[in-house]
Amino acid sequence: MDHQFRGTQTFGIMIKTPLCPICRQSGQKVNIKSVRSLLKQEKADHLPEAAYFICLTPDCAVSYYAEAGDYFNKADLTVPIWFKEASPVPICYCQGVTDLEILDHVVKRQCCSTIEDIQLHTGASAGKECLTKNPTGK
Repeated sequence: MDHQFRGTQTFGIMIKTPLCPICRQSGQKVNIKSVRSLLKQEKADHLPEAAYFICLTPDCAVSYYAEAGDYFNKADLTVPIWFKEASPVPICYCQGVTDLEILDHVVKRQCCSTIEDIQLHTGASAGKECLTKNPTGK
């Protein structure tokens, strides 16, 4: 199989990232623990050991892919990928805070004007389970 890569330079070192097999765009490396914890059980049970990437293209149906060309679709996950779905979407997966809740606090309630205010009022970014609950693992 002909694999394509896109290079990015980090600290003077060229890093090659495999392209999504469907949209042919660069993705972002994701810890296999994130992939395993967010795939539906029937998919996670047969997950090969590999380096995985999340497809960053909003309109591509691929969620995760491996260099060998294996991939999973959005429907294979137990959570939506916030940048691939319409609102409401999770912004903080650990605490279950959505974009609409944040918008409510900022626009309707007008109680938040900084990131710190949003975190205080919604609980966003207070969790410690990003690796296993957020599709990017962060």
